[in-house]
Amino acid sequence: MELAEGIRQVGFRRWYERQLIESHLYLVSALLCLIAVLACLEGFSLRAPGWETPARFVAIFASGAGCLWTLRRYLAMLKLATYAAQRSVCEKCGTYGGLELSGVNARHARKLSEDESGILSPVGVRCRKCGREWTIE
Repeated sequence: MELAEGIRQVGFRRWYERQLIESHLYLVSALLCLIAVLACLEGFSLRAPGWETPARFVAIFASGAGCLWTLRRYLAMLKLATYAAQRSVCEKCGTYGGLELSGVNARHARKLSEDESGILSPVGVRCRKCGREWTIE
């Protein structure tokens, strides 16, 4: 779920919580795939009868690819969530996560550095407590 859609549907804090839960489920999946790789490697033998060796090789490859994909997804989601959380504090009153969508124009937002670009599409937000508007990008 994108940040703007998440703020609109459930609010920032619940969106953040859901992002963390989902990302950690990816981490658990990566660990389970790693266990599958290790289990298949334990019994791997080139001298095994007919179908067993190719089947184990395919299982090792598939589990390894799944492990890498889920680990990459975990890190990307965690990075997105922490990036948005760092920018969700109102500078005027110090309120964390009390956001609602606003009409702040993202074109007036500052440019991101090369290493930060592409993390998050710009979202205009407003503090519910004091009304200050800014862009989370």
